[in-house]
Amino acid sequence: MSSAVDEPLAFEPDDEGAWQRLALGYRLAGLLLSAHRLGLLERLQTGQATLDALADDLHADPSVVEHMCRGLGAAGLLRAGDMGWRLSEAGNRLVSDPAAAAELDSLVLDYRRWGALDDRARARAQDEEAPGDGPVDNIEAARRYALRLAARHRGHAVAMLDRVEPTRPLTVMDVGGADGFLAREVCARWPDAQCIVLEQPSMAEVARVSCADDPRITVVEGDFLGEDDRGPSQELPADADVVVLSHVLQGRPEVHQRTLTTRGAGALRPGGCLLSCESVLRSDKRGPLETILWAVGQAALRRAGHMLTTIEQDVLLRAAGLAASAAWWVSHSTRAVLGVRTEVGVKPALRMSGEVSGPDATPRAGTSP
Repeated sequence: MSSAVDEPLAFEPDDEGAWQRLALGYRLAGLLLSAHRLGLLERLQTGQATLDALADDLHADPSVVEHMCRGLGAAGLLRAGDMGWRLSEAGNRLVSDPAAAAELDSLVLDYRRWGALDDRARARAQDEEAPGDGPVDNIEAARRYALRLAARHRGHAVAMLDRVEPTRPLTVMDVGGADGFLAREVCARWPDAQCIVLEQPSMAEVARVSCADDPRITVVEGDFLGEDDRGPSQELPADADVVVLSHVLQGRPEVHQRTLTTRGAGALRPGGCLLSCESVLRSDKRGPLETILWAVGQAALRRAGHMLTTIEQDVLLRAAGLAASAAWWVSHSTRAVLGVRTEVGVKPALRMSGEVSGPDATPRAGTSP
């Protein structure tokens, strides 16, 4: 008797590249369907238009329309000109094809249907639950979030640390360090290093558990980053040899980006180094696509944060009084910059251990924001 053969997986669970392509395709599909529902592409079929004109004609928020146009431009469907946005050749073909329009209409229905699937399942389960079941504990929510951050950003941390090496025993301070995955990587590489992870209370508890086996890692809880439009209320502890700001500046208002960078620089000892690792736009703001789609998602949440360009990332360090000494891409969309608090006769705490890229060199393939 023959046994049933399981259907093959679309991709292997440990195929990180496949997961990244899936996430990118999902975000791009969401952008395209929103633009179709809004009538953005159809409006541009009548001719080039400025952002203000598009917002007026579509009765839409100008800032969200701008993010959508940038995303569609990076995807190859729009082009930016001196007089506004216009359809590209591919965009014209898409809008002019009745079959494509019909497929988009069908996808809109699918998008709503699949989006409601878990709500339907949850509603039925809730009917069977006993009264009094409360929300998930903050610590458990922080643990799930930390797992997601580590999965996305551990590769960035490794690629960043691969390019630098210490010149002296270090105290490394990771601001917003999640569960301490970067601190654990530092301690595994550099036996003389001490690490401090700064996090808000619920995530700090997750970090304490994750880092409990290494006595060289200290976790400090507090409001070091702020939330949304509110800046941080606490200063950073002083006397660090290295301060890491990894994926904490992107999407924050410009004033808070400057505040965090300045505080990071102020916490350094002479010769100390600040490592900034962020998902950034190229200087022309036309890519990478992953970064632009991430910004579109933030705009959809009505967050008025600012996406850094490569040039702005460098300028932040210089404005904080640091010498921006090196920059390199750790993924296709994520760039690291090393800034040094220079002082006569004091050697920088970190030195480069390999060839680095210029500020607008072609990024390496890798993970998304």
